[in-house]
Amino acid sequence: ERLNDIVGSAYYVAPEVLHRSYGTEADMWSIGVIAYILLCGSRPFWARTESGIFRAVLKADPSFDEAPWPSLSPEAKDFVKRLLNKDARKRMTAAQAL
Repeated sequence: ERLNDIVGSAYYVAPEVLHRSYGTEADMWSIGVIAYILLCGSRPFWARTESGIFRAVLKADPSFDEAPWPSLSPEAKDFVKRLLNKDARKRMTAAQAL
């Protein structure tokens, strides 16, 4: 089932939610945001306003260059990168994440 309402907290919203056509893939994006925060202590997308956050989600790529990312395992980085893939069709599924 495809949904079309913009819902959820700005920091965790998937790009396809902002385009108003999304399914369960959007939940995997949110898990990617949570994993990013848990691993490095900062948000992958940040701005002072909600609209700025939305723009960052649509246009920016999260940084994996600054500490602590270089010291984390390649598997951890790959896990988060695959969850934060802007293309929902290529994003890691729940089954793949397990």
